Amino acid sequence: MREKVQRAARQSLSNKENRHLREQLDRAFSFEGIIGSTEIMSKLIKKLRRVANSKITVLLIGETGTGKDLIAQAIHVNSSRSGKPYRAINCAGLNENLLESELFGHVKGAFTGAMADRKGIFEAADGGTLFLDEIGDMPLTMQAKLLRTLENGEFVPVGSSDVRIVDVRVIAATHQNLTEMIQQNTFREDLFYRLNQVQLAVPALRSRREDIPLLADHFLEQANKERQALGLENLTMDSEVLRKLTAFGWPGNVRQLQSVIGAMVVQADDPVITVDNLPDPIRGSTEIVPLAPSGYTGLSMADVEKMHIANTLKLTSGNREKAAKMLGIGARTLYRKLKEYDLT
Repeated sequence: MREKVQRAARQSLSNKENRHLREQLDRAFSFEGIIGSTEIMSKLIKKLRRVANSKITVLLIGETGTGKDLIAQAIHVNSSRSGKPYRAINCAGLNENLLESELFGHVKGAFTGAMADRKGIFEAADGGTLFLDEIGDMPLTMQAKLLRTLENGEFVPVGSSDVRIVDVRVIAATHQNLTEMIQQNTFREDLFYRLNQVQLAVPALRSRREDIPLLADHFLEQANKERQALGLENLTMDSEVLRKLTAFGWPGNVRQLQSVIGAMVVQADDPVITVDNLPDPIRGSTEIVPLAPSGYTGLSMADVEKMHIANTLKLTSGNREKAAKMLGIGARTLYRKLKEYDLT
């Protein structure tokens, strides 16, 4: 009986907290599925809105798993080309010959196995947008051919001598430092300048921790929709789980967070997802996400504590009870510190 009462209490509390999160999500910045409430994401979304409806080439830089592919799609959807095709290709893992055929197509008999003419992705995206992911992994010889197409829209299919012309807007992405690659002669400088008309940096998840509860709730909501289709009950998430998720460093960024949420949903036995459902590295982690050098460096410990409490209250939209749980202190301790630091 005690277990049933405790489970019901946890679920009631989680429902209340999840409603609070959804209210935060409604107030958060959103741009075609890109979710954020932090200043860094607000600035990125403003830039996306400005560059979307133009022909300018965009270079997205950022760690693997930060959602560069989602941003490329958002740019296309909000451009004048939204009614035209959107195509994407990952340049990593493809050898030069296969990549050339994928990009520019081939004619029948161009190589062994070429039994018929085949359009390349450039031709398939004519009039629309082409997303070139991991552009830093493209072989040098292919970089020269890509540059020609970007400059005048011309390309030649493999095995053909006919020049074809397309109108394609290109968005490229990489997790590598292209400037260093230019110095090492592994990436063409002229191609870099052609791609780098507008450069947008996609932040790592650990640099916008305030968005982690919003993203976690978003992914949980997606999973619940799939559960509803199967006739299963909705799941909620315990506040301690959110605290653990927020404190973790996320080397795999948003993609890793989404994967973890999906795994917990599958393994959950109760309506409330608890710390026991977390993967071992996150459940047992005491990691503190490092701040940027320009963050709290040089401040006193009291100032750091004051700013940390203020930021946590901002994250919880002033919910002191939830803030105390996330900070790992009692409500009375939090009230005392609010009075001590004159925080309202």
